[in-house]
Amino acid sequence: METNKVPLNTWMVIEPVAYGGMKVLSTHRNQTEAEAERDKRNSGLPQKRYSAVMALQPVAERMGPLLN
Repeated sequence: METNKVPLNTWMVIEPVAYGGMKVLSTHRNQTEAEAERDKRNSGLPQKRYSAVMALQPVAERMGPLLN
């Protein structure tokens, strides 16, 4: 998934994919739900593969030109 299409301000469980990309597997209402899903998916794996994250909109992206 392209980073500009990631849901903002939403907890999600992601899986890494080729070339530094990521695949959103699920979205959640809060951090606790996302971390529980992540832990369930990582259970039994030799290395942790899945992550619980929240994408935040960069503040600078919304800023207009600075006035002097």
